[in-house]
Amino acid sequence: MARTIYLAVFTNGQRAAHWAIWIPTTGQEVVGKMLHVSGSPATGFFLEFKRNYDFRSTNRRYQVLPLAQVHDQYVVDTPGDTLITETTARDRVESTATVVPPPGRAANPFDPMIVAFVERLIADGYVTVDARVVLQNAPRVL
Repeated sequence: MARTIYLAVFTNGQRAAHWAIWIPTTGQEVVGKMLHVSGSPATGFFLEFKRNYDFRSTNRRYQVLPLAQVHDQYVVDTPGDTLITETTARDRVESTATVVPPPGRAANPFDPMIVAFVERLIADGYVTVDARVVLQNAPRVL
C-alpha cells in the first residue's frame, strides 16, 4: 500500500525557508516523523529524525505540500507519542537520507539537502520524478 510523504516548509524569518520531509504516522494527520538537517551556518549541519513530531506543538508558520507516494514497506512508524530526536535511521526511506551528505557551513543548507535527498529517492525508485515539480514550485521564503 502506498502512503503520501510531504514537503514541510517552515518560516525562517527573512531568510530562506527551512525545508523538511514529513511522513505522517499511519492513521494520524498531524503526528509523524520529520527528516531534516539541524545545526548552524557557523558549525555545519547534521541529519536529524524527529519521531512523533506533532505539528500542533509548533509556533512557527508552516506549509505542508504533498510530495510523493512511497510504498508502505519502506516506512516504519514510531510507536508511542513521545517526541524522539535522533540520528539513527530506522527504515529504508531514512536510510536513503543517510547517504546524502549533510551540508557543511552554508547560509541556506535546507533546500540543497532536501533536493539531494529527493533526487536519491527518485534514483533508487522509491518515488516518481513528479516529486521534482513539487520542489521546483515550493516556497523559498514563507
